Amino acid sequence: MLFIRRLKGLRRFLESKKGFTLIEMIITMAIIGIVSAVAIPNFSKWKEKHEINGQAQKVYFDLMLARTSAVKSNNDVRVVFDLVANTYTIHEDNNGDGIVDAGENFKNAILENNVQFAYNVGITDTDGNAVASAVSFNGDQEVVFDSRGQASATGKVLLLHLNDIGITDDRARLISVLQATGGVDYWTYSGADTPPWK
Repeated sequence: MLFIRRLKGLRRFLESKKGFTLIEMIITMAIIGIVSAVAIPNFSKWKEKHEINGQAQKVYFDLMLARTSAVKSNNDVRVVFDLVANTYTIHEDNNGDGIVDAGENFKNAILENNVQFAYNVGITDTDGNAVASAVSFNGDQEVVFDSRGQASATGKVLLLHLNDIGITDDRARLISVLQATGGVDYWTYSGADTPPWK
């Protein structure tokens, strides 16, 4: 009985000649437009935040892997950054000559999703020092991990999304390396906090 009533109700609905008026359609389109105008910019900012996080984590994990590989293989592992091309290479240097020879592991990585090795003027690093280069290991753009896991120099790698360069540091990411231990740390920037790096 209930099933028959539902079928009758569906039949009446389908036979109905009523539709939407022009005013109802205009109001619906206006509401959709307002919701889109609010949601699309927020989605873009959300997407850019996840892009910078993803690329910074990739650099962080590659540096951790380089250190682990140096200890495991009992060889030097070199990580060389190219700030112009926004790339870096990881080279397991079996004979310590700094040249990629046959049989040596080598990886070339590229920053993607509009993320670059970059910084905005006026930003300070995790120690409160003014930043002068997006990548610096005692002035070099290379760090070498030895068989004990120690780094050739203390340094940092700063990353920004292309849309933040010259505008804001709020989504800046920093990966630091400590010389004595080879420890690698991942930092996020928040201008509203003191200190800003967490």
